[in-house]
Amino acid sequence: MKKLLLSLSLCFTAVLAAQEVTLKPYDAAAYTVVNSEGNEKGIIKNPVYTYLIDNYKAISDKEILPPNGGGDCGFTQTFENGIVYTKRNCGDAALATGEVLTISNPNRESVLLWVESVNKIFGDYGQNHWNFDLTEYRPTDNILGGFFTIKRDIDYTTVLVMSGC
Repeated sequence: MKKLLLSLSLCFTAVLAAQEVTLKPYDAAAYTVVNSEGNEKGIIKNPVYTYLIDNYKAISDKEILPPNGGGDCGFTQTFENGIVYTKRNCGDAALATGEVLTISNPNRESVLLWVESVNKIFGDYGQNHWNFDLTEYRPTDNILGGFFTIKRDIDYTTVLVMSGC
């Protein structure tokens, strides 16, 4: 009987771990700064991190990334539902500067919709488009805007968010 209960609890844990994570909707208007005349002034600093703080519970403290040659190199923090946030300030050739969202076992469609809605904070006027395999969402011409790169692995997906503004 103990073996049966142990087997059932392990199966239940595996099923819970395998559930897809669906990202909560991103309301671009909530992360856009509006001046006293009602005109959009810009975007808030670190809009992805602010979104996570507003929508998910942090389950770790910020872990500072070690500097490579001095200065602030950013931080990483873990949130509920298998979400890890990293802010990169390093600016070295190996790692791009920007906000990185890593999601364990994400719902693919929710990630694509989330990227499109986050792009609205960068003033999207229809210039961003997906590439053929849905791994990049960026302006098709050399114009300013949001740049997104999606890298999928077996157990997680990483979204790099950069602003070309």
